Amino acid sequence: GGDWYDAFTIPDGRIGLSIGDVQGHTIEAAAFMGQVRVGLRALASVDSDPGELLARTNELLLSLSSDLFATCTFMRLDPESRLLESARAGHLPCVWATADGRSGITRDEGGPPLGVLSGAVYPVTRYRLDAGGVFVMLTDGVVEGPSMPLDEGLDQVARLAGVAAVARMDAD
Repeated sequence: GGDWYDAFTIPDGRIGLSIGDVQGHTIEAAAFMGQVRVGLRALASVDSDPGELLARTNELLLSLSSDLFATCTFMRLDPESRLLESARAGHLPCVWATADGRSGITRDEGGPPLGVLSGAVYPVTRYRLDAGGVFVMLTDGVVEGPSMPLDEGLDQVARLAGVAAVARMDAD
C-alpha cells in the first residue's frame, strides 16, 4: 500500500526519520509512496531541516502533477545532544513517554499534506529526549479502525509507551 517508514544517516551525522501514508491503496499509490520516500532521502542530503525538507518535497511532488497526496512526519535526530526536530505534513501526531511513567500525544503545529498546496509552510518543533524515554511515530492503520476512533487509539498507544518506558528504565 501507501504507508512507509524510513531511517537513514544524514551527511551531517544526524539521523533522518520519516513516516507517512499516501492516499489510496492502488498500484499508483504504492508507486507514489516510493517517489515520496526517495525524494525525502535525496533532498535530506542537501537540506535536512525538517520544515524546509517537507516544503521542498511538497514542491517536488506538485511538479509531478499527480492527483495523489501524502501525509508525512520527518524528524532529524542528533544522537549526541538528543535533540529531535520534527515537522508534520498532515500526518498524525506522535506519542511520547518518559521513564517516570508520564506519556502523551504531541500537540505540535503541522502543515498541509504533501502534494496539495504550493508554498506550504511546515513548522518545526524541537524536543530534548530524556534517557529512557520513548517517542513513537505511527500511521492511522495502527490506531484507527471501524471499532476504534483515532483519539482512543492514540491514547492506548500513549499508555503502552508509558509502560514500556518505565519497564525499559527498570531493566537498565
